[in-house]
Amino acid sequence: MMLYLLRHGKAARRDPDGPRSLTPQGREEVKSVAEYFKNKGLKVEALWHSPKTRAVETSGIFLDITGKTGVKVVEKKELKPEGDAQQVYQEINQNDFNSMLVVTHLPFVGELASLLAGDSLVPEFGFPTAGVAAFERRGKTWKWLWSLDPSTLK
Repeated sequence: MMLYLLRHGKAARRDPDGPRSLTPQGREEVKSVAEYFKNKGLKVEALWHSPKTRAVETSGIFLDITGKTGVKVVEKKELKPEGDAQQVYQEINQNDFNSMLVVTHLPFVGELASLLAGDSLVPEFGFPTAGVAAFERRGKTWKWLWSLDPSTLK
């Protein structure tokens, strides 16, 4: 199984408890990452996203560019910034998709990446907005493969 962790694109700073939409820069970041996936032929069978506005918008832009056909989209409240990474990690391990994208937030995305990386040698990656990390499950263990900072795509 291939698993991609994607932090949402840059969002507007407003009331931290209110909805935060993507900024124009955030939309461009997500478009760049989605174009990268499309150009490399990277497909996802499932997409899980947080219910937060910025994650919903990130997911929508990603699917508009890479294609929605056949993708099982699920909104999961557990993917909020304060979510339980251990619970989501266990849930991911119970799935048999060939490929999955998880769209979420800091600090959650870093916590989940640490669980997945396990003993893998992973370079320091602070998950910039629209940053992606790719993992592959081999048997019962996960291995970090690569990370992508959207600023390197320009």
